[in-house]
Amino acid sequence: MVGRALPAWLAIAFLLLVSPHSPAAQDAACAIRGVVLDKDFRIPLSGARVLVAGTALSVVTQPDGNFVIDRLPPGTYTLSVSKDGYDREVIPGVVAASGRLAEVRIEMGQEVLEMDEVVVTGTDLPLGGEAAMLEIRETAVSVQDSLSSEIMSKAGAGDVASALKFVVGASVADGKYATVRGLSDRYTGTTLNGVRIPSADPRRRAVQVDMFPTGTIESLTVTKTFTPDRQGDFTGGGLDIHTRSIPDGPLLSFGASLGDNSLATGREGTLTYAGGGVSGFAFDGGERALPAGATRPLPTFPGFSARPSTQQMEASAEYDRLVRSFTPVMGVSTTSPGHDTSLSLAAGNRYEIGKAVIGVIGSITQSHKHDAYSGGANNTAVVSDPSQGITVTKERADSRGVEEALLGALATVVVRPARDHEVSLNLIYNRSAEDEARFQVQDTGYPATEQNQSLHYTERMVGSAQLQGRHLLAGLRGATLEWRGSWNTTEQDEPDVRFFRNSFNLETLTAEMPANSTEAQNTRRIFRTIQEDNLQAGADLSLPFELRAGAPGTAKAGLYAETSDRGYEQRSFTYRFPQQFGGFTNPARAQNLALARFTASSPGELWTDVFLSQTRIGLAGNSPPAPNQLLWTIVPLGDDVDYDGTQAIAAGYAMADVSLARGLKLIAGARYETTRLEVVPSNQAFGRVEVIQVQPSGDRAIVEVPQEEASTSIDTAHVLPSLGVVYEPRERMSLRATWSRTIARPNFRELAPVATEEFLFGDEFIGNPDLELSEITNLDLRWEWFLRQGGLLSASLFHKSVRDPIELISFSAGGRSFIQPVNFEKGRVYGLEAEARVPMGRLRRGLEGLEAGANVTLIRSELDVPAQEQESLRSFGLDEETRRLQGQPDHLLNVHLTWENERLGTSAGLFYNLIGETLLTGAARGVEDGSPNVYEQPFASLDVSLSQEFMKRFTVALKARNLLRRERESLYRTPDGEESVKTLRDTPALYTLTGGWSW
Repeated sequence: MVGRALPAWLAIAFLLLVSPHSPAAQDAACAIRGVVLDKDFRIPLSGARVLVAGTALSVVTQPDGNFVIDRLPPGTYTLSVSKDGYDREVIPGVVAASGRLAEVRIEMGQEVLEMDEVVVTGTDLPLGGEAAMLEIRETAVSVQDSLSSEIMSKAGAGDVASALKFVVGASVADGKYATVRGLSDRYTGTTLNGVRIPSADPRRRAVQVDMFPTGTIESLTVTKTFTPDRQGDFTGGGLDIHTRSIPDGPLLSFGASLGDNSLATGREGTLTYAGGGVSGFAFDGGERALPAGATRPLPTFPGFSARPSTQQMEASAEYDRLVRSFTPVMGVSTTSPGHDTSLSLAAGNRYEIGKAVIGVIGSITQSHKHDAYSGGANNTAVVSDPSQGITVTKERADSRGVEEALLGALATVVVRPARDHEVSLNLIYNRSAEDEARFQVQDTGYPATEQNQSLHYTERMVGSAQLQGRHLLAGLRGATLEWRGSWNTTEQDEPDVRFFRNSFNLETLTAEMPANSTEAQNTRRIFRTIQEDNLQAGADLSLPFELRAGAPGTAKAGLYAETSDRGYEQRSFTYRFPQQFGGFTNPARAQNLALARFTASSPGELWTDVFLSQTRIGLAGNSPPAPNQLLWTIVPLGDDVDYDGTQAIAAGYAMADVSLARGLKLIAGARYETTRLEVVPSNQAFGRVEVIQVQPSGDRAIVEVPQEEASTSIDTAHVLPSLGVVYEPRERMSLRATWSRTIARPNFRELAPVATEEFLFGDEFIGNPDLELSEITNLDLRWEWFLRQGGLLSASLFHKSVRDPIELISFSAGGRSFIQPVNFEKGRVYGLEAEARVPMGRLRRGLEGLEAGANVTLIRSELDVPAQEQESLRSFGLDEETRRLQGQPDHLLNVHLTWENERLGTSAGLFYNLIGETLLTGAARGVEDGSPNVYEQPFASLDVSLSQEFMKRFTVALKARNLLRRERESLYRTPDGEESVKTLRDTPALYTLTGGWSW
């Protein structure tokens, strides 16, 4: 139903766009005329920018200092005036009456710096400047933080992920995913120019922000409070990436970088595998695709005979064909990676045709990098008896090599046929690939060990076409119409994920499959594909009004709809060594039986080096007693679970902001949002799927149920109100208080009863069909003081009460270790934020260009553990009445010191980032034991950047990141404080030399 509504909404937007405007109404519009003068010499100032606070309307003064802002609806406005070399001036209370011209005279102090005349309107507003971002933040109706392209350049940030960590309360998980105030990605939405963009990783809601290079970004804005014109699940914050709009003229830039990873670049012994790696624009090139005949039905597995029938021979030949059609690689090898590289190109121009203006900007980015670690740890531990404490059941030495590639393209076309109308088209295409080789060794009691290998290639694609418009409707008393529609698609392809596990004797150098294990627990090849299509449409109408007392206000209303369709398919295979035919004394039979195990010639040789050799697979070639005798063969597992998922969201809202008195503004409204979400799993072989059930004993166990019972259907509606007050006790100081309600949805992966793992007998993530939406009540209070010359002081308090929070728990069942999302009853998050930016030139002459800044976030969270859950954990000493919410660091700290000398073209920066301890998974009871809480330990990083400009065209930059090289560590921890290592690994220092040219 929602999907059918999309074209209708776009049609409504189109009709509003082309509707005629009343000349009489245009005559009734208001205007503000004024002059800007030097305060000391009383001379006109050219090039001073005059901004109407709370809007994107701005002009630049003419050579005689005059300016005119016309077509304003009646009301009282605040003007912000800025010019290089002068203190910014804020003029409140400018009254624009119907049909009249308001006159203002503005005087600015400080040194005179002449600028060429430029007229800026609409989206020509230079949002990339730090001063402009502070002005927008100062006049915003919600609590928000921002980062300009100016700061990103000083920080040497090459992508959005690198830049975000300088925003107060923001952090980046896994180097890719934005989180705000410690809340996990389910509570954070990402938009591009106000339009939601899909994630390139269908397993997560979060967008991979490292896919957006800063060269095409004007600014980043993080909105931390909900208003009804935003999505109902924007709880922790909304990240808006604002791209460049209409350029002032021709734009052309090129950049290239060469990087070094201290743990990978040039390091012999870095893990990879034969045929692995990523290269070229297509990355994989289809080399890992499922063989064409692998989906055909196989004949019954043949019996072996000295005189096989024609049918038996044909069956054996079919299994021989199948096993030889797969790439003959199942294990790791080593390499010496080269340098990390990246290339970027951006171009654009401005075209004026009569009164129409057209802007075009396009960019393409390509990057290639490596990462690695060795000698790490990846352990599994449980508590079976509280008196014995934590017992490590699997202690593994862990090594990993990763190669990544990214290709991104962004194109923007902005058409402004008239000053009051603008239509833009954004096209996004990003394709990324990651290839991982992993090798683990578990000591099972000398001389016995267990070797565990995984080869995992993942390729992701996101494509988006976004059409949006903004129009001033003079016929509706200066109302503004904004509309948007977008088509998005994402794909994730995991072709030929390979797992191999074997026991290995360090004395005899023999390897065999571990005892008491199934074939699928030792060898597996998996082919997964995820395809998701998404459509969005919406329209917003803003109407200025005036109260009887003359106080101005704005009413806003809108509609929104979104549909998503996902398809998930998986095909899995395992290797089988069949029984050998013939007498015990037959030499050919004995020779073939020896292939069921392996003897190495040295401790470093692996079974996988020869496992799929041509003489070890398929039909035996040594004249065996059975002519149709098979050796290692590959067969489908038959227990794969596919699923289809659909989600439909429809919403409507109304809100208003109004000035109640001088310096006091009220923002209020509500959003009505419906959610229809369905996940339907299927198993083609048996019609049954595995789910996790809580038994009467409290144990969580694996059970098989008919696939119909594992389906999910959610159909809900929510009214999401919001109330905010902004009070300005003095000029350039504000106090903001907001109250709102929002929701959080489970994603498809969290609902689907499908288990996925990183390696055999590693942690398996399995969905939960019983999940429900979370409801959140938000309270925020912020004080801000905008100092002169770009200085800032702010402090915030926030509190979030979460009903039915979705949490990750870990437990063991059936010899397997699981991670699963579950709903708990109630949770709370509260905290404090503080931020300071101080231009040091304000404090002492000679320090011009030097800026110091710091922001800190202190977070506390509590989750009420249900009584039944406490009782089930009590026998293991893991029961707690409350614990932290999953994914919440207890503190965040960012400190920076930057210096810039425009005359020399030199800039430098020092940046320190600290992420506090974070709960990764909560304790839960499995079968006959309990798994403790798992905490990621605090992690600190130190980055340095240095940039030098030559001849105003060339720039050379040197960046050094993660100079502290701290270890990444996670720990099991019981309520009484006992700890044991879960994971441990080194982190690399990253050095990058970048050269750029711009015109």
